[in-house]
Amino acid sequence: MLFRGQCHCGAIRVELSTDRQPADQVLGACQCSFCRKHNARAFSDPKAHVTLTAADPQQLQRYTFGLKTSDQIICRRCGVYVAMTLTDDDRVWSVLNVDTLDERALFTRTPEPRSYDAEDREGRIARRKARWCPTTLVGWPG
Repeated sequence: MLFRGQCHCGAIRVELSTDRQPADQVLGACQCSFCRKHNARAFSDPKAHVTLTAADPQQLQRYTFGLKTSDQIICRRCGVYVAMTLTDDDRVWSVLNVDTLDERALFTRTPEPRSYDAEDREGRIARRKARWCPTTLVGWPG
């Protein structure tokens, strides 16, 4: 199944390819201050694939904090938090804010609270590589 979406203004587009039905997808509710302030419902599945397209690359804003192991992807124009990405060499993984999808209402499971405060840098990177979605970036500014 292919699900499409975007930030509010369309500057950052999203495609999620997954074999599982939306109602069967496990969603997370990260308890970090960034995710709580955005009330994000996080989707990650290493068997799925995400494509993030910068339709207007000038509007793509990266933000990092804490252990600085990933970039939060935010639209400069409309302010929507789209995804979090981890890049290692030429590979990219992401966790997607499922509320950016056009058919977000189909993802009905209550997000499970998750806290990663006890992780060190290496453990966090390893978990993300194992659990996040392989991701393709299109039109991404260098």
